[in-house]
Amino acid sequence: MAVCLLLPPMALAAVPQLQGVFNFRPVSPSLPGLYRSANLDQATAADAAYILDGAKVRTIIDLRNQDEIERAATEATEFGQKLLRAFDEGASVGTSQVASEGHGRLSRHHVPLMEDVDGFLDAIASRLPAAKKAQAAVLRSFDMRKHDQLVYDALAKGKQQLMYTAMLRSTSARSWRRALHLAADRRQGGVLIHCAQGKDRTGVLSALLQHAAGDAEEDIISAYSMSEVLLEGSYRVSDYGDRGGVDWSMLRGSPPVAMAETLRWLREQYGAIDYFLEACDCSASWREVLLSRSALH
Repeated sequence: MAVCLLLPPMALAAVPQLQGVFNFRPVSPSLPGLYRSANLDQATAADAAYILDGAKVRTIIDLRNQDEIERAATEATEFGQKLLRAFDEGASVGTSQVASEGHGRLSRHHVPLMEDVDGFLDAIASRLPAAKKAQAAVLRSFDMRKHDQLVYDALAKGKQQLMYTAMLRSTSARSWRRALHLAADRRQGGVLIHCAQGKDRTGVLSALLQHAAGDAEEDIISAYSMSEVLLEGSYRVSDYGDRGGVDWSMLRGSPPVAMAETLRWLREQYGAIDYFLEACDCSASWREVLLSRSALH
């Protein structure tokens, strides 16, 4: 039986706590049928049943890099494998099918938001203090290992807000566009977006969707910060794949300041968060799809 975790009134009212899929919850009360979570590889039979029949998820958007997907698959549960296979194979939706309500097919889309590792590291290097930036420039020519370690150390010190802004800067507008457009379209049923822990890449994408839906900034920050509670005891460094010398223990949690600073950075860089969305081809027609409730079955 699912257990409900009560959240602050301005966040989500109640969230079903799945057994093997952490951080599962709606993105926002303003966006019915849109969900977020950590990876699905450890799903139990009850988790799979809830995702398919309770939340009626018909589309999954996986934001992880390929190496993370492959690593997690080696440890997947039987039902995690079956669940993901059904989405990968486009299983039919309907009577006597794995997803019995509605019509169409299940689908899983891979949209990595940190695939350009070199671009990501360059974005971090560009934010270094002048002396460190000069040191990085020298090391880039003579010792890439030490260069990368210097950048990784800066990431650990800059914490989540540096990671998020570097990701926003280094990930192509095409990738953001694809993720945002897939998330908006719930005409076939519920949509679930996830990464490894469901707090960083998923957190930033969810924040953009919440902003577009008109959620107050304090609600966006509150929804982001709930990951820290929902992920308690579930953190594993291996979920992030091989990321060199990063001290991921410095990047645990979801402190409110990280999202507040990320939203501030977007406004600073683009003039408005909406201008970032427009640069990703997410304007009025996209917002209409995102906010459409009649599209849900």
